[in-house]
Amino acid sequence: MDARIAVVICLAQLIPCFFCFFAVFIEHLKVPKWVWFVVIVSILAFSVFITDIYLTPDSVFYSVRGVLSFVFFLFVVTAALFCIRDNYFTNLFVLCFLTNYNDYIQLLAKIFNIVWSNRFGLFNYPLDFTITLVLLELAAFPFLFWFMQKTIKPVIEQTSDMPAWRYLWIIPISFYFIFRIGLYPTFCDSSLVWHNSFFLLPVAWIIGTILTYYIVMRTLLESFANSRLQSRLSVMDLQIELQKEQYEQLQKNIEDTRAARHDLRHNLLALKGYADQRDTAGLLRYINHYLKILDTDEAPSFCENYAVDTILRHYYLLARKAGIEMNVTVNLPKELPITEMDACVVLGNLLENALDACLLQTRLRRFIHVSVGIAGQRMVAVNVKNSYENEIRQVKDRFYSTKRAGEGIGLASVRHIAEKHQGFAHFDYADHIFKASVLLMPESK
Repeated sequence: MDARIAVVICLAQLIPCFFCFFAVFIEHLKVPKWVWFVVIVSILAFSVFITDIYLTPDSVFYSVRGVLSFVFFLFVVTAALFCIRDNYFTNLFVLCFLTNYNDYIQLLAKIFNIVWSNRFGLFNYPLDFTITLVLLELAAFPFLFWFMQKTIKPVIEQTSDMPAWRYLWIIPISFYFIFRIGLYPTFCDSSLVWHNSFFLLPVAWIIGTILTYYIVMRTLLESFANSRLQSRLSVMDLQIELQKEQYEQLQKNIEDTRAARHDLRHNLLALKGYADQRDTAGLLRYINHYLKILDTDEAPSFCENYAVDTILRHYYLLARKAGIEMNVTVNLPKELPITEMDACVVLGNLLENALDACLLQTRLRRFIHVSVGIAGQRMVAVNVKNSYENEIRQVKDRFYSTKRAGEGIGLASVRHIAEKHQGFAHFDYADHIFKASVLLMPESK
């Protein structure tokens, strides 16, 4: 067989896959471009070699073509894992999906040629198969690119750290083996396929597998959205609990005020007695004792916005009870330029993480410094700085939770809200000090 046909087939199948793969992971390359170019050339050369074997039945490697195909697949997977700095399982999933896509195109080309040869009798296998394959690749590429950009890429960008990816790659791998072991050998015998009308089965197979991919992606995205919603609901539950605590504190203050008024006359008489006897030491001792009685656990008010003030007061009291130094500087109006829910989610998650880090400390000074204000005209700036001693687990720009597997939901929610408001969330740590800086811009009306 002319080797040029094998080259055309390989280019027709691999170029769309390379393009779509780059479209998903172009921002995650971890090797120089020349290394990636060498890898691509090596994959193309290996692919031409394998394709030439499949189209040459008298080749000495024809009997082990299936094994060589699997070796080629392992080579591609290894090259991708070496070049892309991302979740290995997402890389594997995308590679297996693109392999399934090429299997679909080959299957459709084979079906078309079987139908054409049996109806019209004119069929030149290598040439006509190649032309059919190229035309199908050109026709299907827009759908492939749309599916990768609109379905797979957004899901990977938002959910790449979810544990589910450790198992999702099994789906395309299973499809690959089912195709190679079950469907493809059957369609090598064109007379069997034609006389038994088996050519309708692959169409159903292709539609079913594509729907499976779509449903899996949608389910994963909805699961991620539910986790974010759960984080918001947790903040709402916290706000309700804080309101309940404030109501109970208000009731306590009312009762304390009534008792203080009742005891005021007795205290004034006692003070008068010390003054009449000119007992300065006794007078100061009594006053200091009375001040200690009046001292309560009530936190000061930090700003006019009730929701933000409630969050700040709650964590201020928790920090003070734990013996953690907490300084709060707030310059916010009563009406925020962003939604109170987003402000509370950002501030609540940052303060919760800061408090948790301080509670784990055993040696160094524990502190939390909070600064919230308006930057520019309408942007909200949030800065939280806290001490820490525990090990921080970070991969690229993602911080992993110390409470569970995967990325911390709190910081992921903060980053998501910052992106929604065309702002940014920056996290940095050094010398046992963790710094979080968030800038939120008001949504366009």
